[in-house]
Amino acid sequence: MRILFARHGESEANLQQIISNRDLHHPLTERGIMQATALTEKLSNSFNVKMIWSSPILRAKETAEIVAKRLGLSPRISPALREFDCGEIEGRADPEAWQIYRKLVRAWDEDQAYEQRILPDGESFNDMKARFVPFVNHLLESNRTLSGDILLITHGGLLYQMLPLVVSNIDRAYTKAKRLGNCDFYITEIQNGELVHIGNM
Repeated sequence: MRILFARHGESEANLQQIISNRDLHHPLTERGIMQATALTEKLSNSFNVKMIWSSPILRAKETAEIVAKRLGLSPRISPALREFDCGEIEGRADPEAWQIYRKLVRAWDEDQAYEQRILPDGESFNDMKARFVPFVNHLLESNRTLSGDILLITHGGLLYQMLPLVVSNIDRAYTKAKRLGNCDFYITEIQNGELVHIGNM
């Protein structure tokens, strides 16, 4: 069994550079739809996807629906896969908002200030960890005998921060250097009881 950690297709929020990690209406662009279709072709040619999980955020759900329809599957939704909430700067695209965003990510990366968040109700690194890591661990435990691959459609920021916590042979320096483009994905598999990164597509 392999687990494929994929980023969603291009969305209107990407084009407009809007911080949109809640239930704001920023659907896939035409290009994003094409990317999701191309993702399906990659999966059909090289993988045996038996299960699809998606973030509940619109751009991820739409990507999952396109892929699932073409593969004859029904996507499942989990809030564990959503992007981290950015509190009061959600829905903003101004330079000040992005400065606040980057300051938070630096605090996690450089100072290990894992409880820091954007007030009043943004998420911390530890909040993401508390939902994402148990989800992946449960997925592994409950699907040990699955004959096929599992696709998780989620978000770039979450994968950058969280993937090193569940994959034994990569760190955040790697996920920073190898950030995913839209509809690209990390390929992992279980080796000696651990999830191991074996490539990107």
